[in-house]
Amino acid sequence: MQMEGLMGGFYRLSEWIMRLAIINLLWILFTLVGAVLLGLMPASIAMFAVVRKWIMGDTEIPIFKTFFSAYKKEFIKGNIFGLIIAAAGYVLYIDLQYLALVDGALHTFLLTVLFLAGILYFILVIYLIPVYVHFDIKFNQYFKYAVMFGIANFHITVFMAAGLAVLYYVFMKIPGLVPFFSISIPAFFIMWCVNLAFKALAAKKEKLEQEKEEKEAAAGTYS
Repeated sequence: MQMEGLMGGFYRLSEWIMRLAIINLLWILFTLVGAVLLGLMPASIAMFAVVRKWIMGDTEIPIFKTFFSAYKKEFIKGNIFGLIIAAAGYVLYIDLQYLALVDGALHTFLLTVLFLAGILYFILVIYLIPVYVHFDIKFNQYFKYAVMFGIANFHITVFMAAGLAVLYYVFMKIPGLVPFFSISIPAFFIMWCVNLAFKALAAKKEKLEQEKEEKEAAAGTYS
């Protein structure tokens, strides 16, 4: 029985290794299909759409079919997201260049502002796609929700930043992992962490609704 359990564990581990390797290779392939710049965001959205289903418990989905369907569906909107993120990043870059031209109190002030802006930008980049594949809301609300989730769950954001730094270190030390896991494992880690924030929001919402029902029931009793 012990051996059977051990073999079962190895089998499940090998399944996950295969899934993550496949989705990583698909991400590389479809990023290249979109000439990199046009393929990057649609491929990333497609990958997160698949990873989200895995985390939600649907591990038997057809990987290629699900990925390709999301890639086609989100190609235009994904590139709009990418353009906005790139534009915001470019503005931050220009501001950093300007920072080198000033000194004194102005330099300190601008450095503080840019540091805070950099944190918000990091939150936006990390949370935007997970929020997009999880919620069905208006286009402009995705940006607001992404930043709000990141700030409201700042402990999770810090944990993600630390985890991604560790993963980066591992991939730098073991470059042979890069073609197979350098995108899929960070994506899985990010989606898993952000899903914790989603669950916390759902639990808080459920608690508030329960308290509201209890108050209404109590008011009905005394009326």
